[in-house]
Amino acid sequence: MTQSEIDFFDNLAPTWDENEVRSTPVRINSILEKLPIKEGMHILDLGTGTGVLIPYLSKLVGTAGNVVAIDLSEGMLSIAKRKYGDLKNVEFHKLDFEEEEIPGVYDIVILYSVYPHLHSPAQTFEWLFKMNIKPGGCIVIAFPSDEKFINNIHHERKSESDHLPPAHILAEMIAGWGFQSEVIVATEEEYIIIIRE
Repeated sequence: MTQSEIDFFDNLAPTWDENEVRSTPVRINSILEKLPIKEGMHILDLGTGTGVLIPYLSKLVGTAGNVVAIDLSEGMLSIAKRKYGDLKNVEFHKLDFEEEEIPGVYDIVILYSVYPHLHSPAQTFEWLFKMNIKPGGCIVIAFPSDEKFINNIHHERKSESDHLPPAHILAEMIAGWGFQSEVIVATEEEYIIIIRE
C-alpha cells in the first residue's frame, strides 16, 4: 500500500464508523452465517479497519479460537484496539500484509471490504495459501453490498482503489490464477466469494 493510500485511511478513520452505514448487525450476521466458521477456529481478519467484524468473529470462534486483526492504517487500527482491545481471543498487528510476513496459520482468512485495495491479489492469495492457511482452509472476499455500491463510493471519494468486478467475473479471474473460487451470494445486499487451493 502506498503512503498516500495509508494517509487516505488514516484521515477517514475518525469518521469511518459513523459513515459505514452498510455494515449493520443484521447484514454482518447474514454474511458470517454463510461462511464455514466454527467454534475453536483461528481467523485472520485482513484489513480489519476499525474492527467491524471483530466482536462477531470473537463470539463465533469462542475462547478456544482466536482472531488476528491486521491493518496498515494506524488510525484505523487504533480505533479497533480502543473498541475491542479487551477481548481475550483477539490480537492486533500493524503491517502491510502484501509486503510483510503475517504471523500464524489460520482456518479462514477474511477480506471484508478490502479486495479493491489489493495491489497484487494473485500473488497475495498464493502467499497466504503457502504460509498462513491450514490445509482445507479458505480465503473469503466479502462486502455488505454489490459491486455497484462499492465502485460508486470509491469514485465519490476519489480513492486510488481499483474497481470491484461483478462477483462472477472476479470468481472467473481467481480461477484463472489457479484457485478454486465459488460465488456464495451476489445480491445488492451481499457479495461473497470463497477461495480454496
